[in-house]
Amino acid sequence: MTGFAKGHRAFVRRFWQDDSGNATIVCVYLSLAILLTTGAAIDVMRYESIRTKMQHVLDRAVLAAADLDQEADPSGVAQDYVATAGVARALTQVTVDEGLNYRTVSATGNTDVETLFMRMAGIDSLNAPAHSVAEEKISKVEISMILDISGSMGSNSKIQNLRAAAKEFVDTVITPTTDAMDQTTVSVVPYNATVNLGPTVSQYFNIEDTHDYSNCVIFNDNEFDTVDITQDQLLKRLAHFDPYSSSETTTEISNPWCPDDDYGQIVVASSDANALKAHIDSLGAGGNTAIDLGMKWGTALLSDAAAPVFDQMRADGHLSESATQRPATFTDTEAMKVVVLMTDGQNTTQYDLKPEFKTEWSDVWIDDRGTTSMSDDRFSVLVDDNTGTSNDTYYWVRYDGWSWDYRYRNYLDGGTSARRMTNAEVYARWGVKGVAKKFWERPERDNFISQSAYSNIYYGYTGIVGATSADTRLSTVCQAARDKGIVVFAIAFEAPTAGQNALKDCASSDSHYFAVEGIEITETFHAIARQINNLRLIQ
Repeated sequence: MTGFAKGHRAFVRRFWQDDSGNATIVCVYLSLAILLTTGAAIDVMRYESIRTKMQHVLDRAVLAAADLDQEADPSGVAQDYVATAGVARALTQVTVDEGLNYRTVSATGNTDVETLFMRMAGIDSLNAPAHSVAEEKISKVEISMILDISGSMGSNSKIQNLRAAAKEFVDTVITPTTDAMDQTTVSVVPYNATVNLGPTVSQYFNIEDTHDYSNCVIFNDNEFDTVDITQDQLLKRLAHFDPYSSSETTTEISNPWCPDDDYGQIVVASSDANALKAHIDSLGAGGNTAIDLGMKWGTALLSDAAAPVFDQMRADGHLSESATQRPATFTDTEAMKVVVLMTDGQNTTQYDLKPEFKTEWSDVWIDDRGTTSMSDDRFSVLVDDNTGTSNDTYYWVRYDGWSWDYRYRNYLDGGTSARRMTNAEVYARWGVKGVAKKFWERPERDNFISQSAYSNIYYGYTGIVGATSADTRLSTVCQAARDKGIVVFAIAFEAPTAGQNALKDCASSDSHYFAVEGIEITETFHAIARQINNLRLIQ
């Protein structure tokens, strides 16, 4: 072997054994890998940004297209919206499905995002798809419309404006549908000094049987801690009375504190727009204002605790098929529960008869003379109750205008035919002041009772809840409603500051509170109805 060959072999051997340059080569490859990875991340970020933008554009496009208020072609609306956003080429398909009370719009799109760095790995572009569906539809919506019908609503056409606004609200939230389960149901809760349950609804609650003339109840303060009124809960019945009438000749009070008929009664979970509007049209104005009572009953009709009441009413034919599965449970994610509360005033004092006049027996006896006519009834009043019945003294009311010598007897007018009247019966026939004047004015003059005792009878009613307490109770039940997920809209209709503050405190948020005047109430009810018929992205 020549020297040259030997030298060459030695060089090759040293070359293969020398590793001093390996680190540089590895670093080069690592740098390329890091660059490619970083570049890929940048490409992915660009892709996600473009995909998100396109998704948002499609979301807004289908929401606009699905709006039942817009009359243009829904497909064209979606396409125009996407074109305005500058991504028209990305839109591949728009599908519209609509019926009498719904519209569903879906849109699909995709675009290719060219890569900057991933192309070094053979990936020249990434496809960004997007799909969105929006639907406007009345589905599983339960509404309590709580309407102030107090006396102040009778001025300046306010009650007329309320009727128009409430009826338009009904027409907006209730539309024809063939699917009873998808209908909105509306409960109407009119209120003034009380809430009249009416002869139908009242029979499904456990109201104490102190009388059966009317159907209003009163609550303790702690009962406002919850929206619930259960079927088993014993409810205290408000006395049936007229605190103001002084007439001595009536056969029944004409203006009871709680109505004795179906005027202003609660309507429960109805989807019959015509019936609801007819009831709204029947509402007048009169009485004090108890917003807390209206809110208590309005929220109770949304509570799943009222399910047994609804079930029995449905079984008896008092609820339509649209009220099936009403009230929905508070945990039902497909249900929306809404209160629309309005007032033109502020909470005032709530009254009831004084306890001594509310129940049990009165000191009045009646002889109906064996006829159904009330015009020939005769009355006696026990004015002096002594030991033994023969020593008692009765004032014979039928002798009004006769000599004083013949006003009082030690026996009843009518003898054994006379019967004792209950306090409930007495105050259902005459106003509180009328009872005092008819039966006790003359005995007071004749010193059978003191002036203070007469005054106690003349003012035989008493305040049971003051305005401040009512505000507190309202605030408490409003908080309980919001805690349960009930959406509370509140409308102060030309209300004083105290009323405005109470309703603003009650509303779900500042944006759910409205202070309005005049015909603005119609616009506000309509705006709320449109919010209730909210557009919901379903995919």
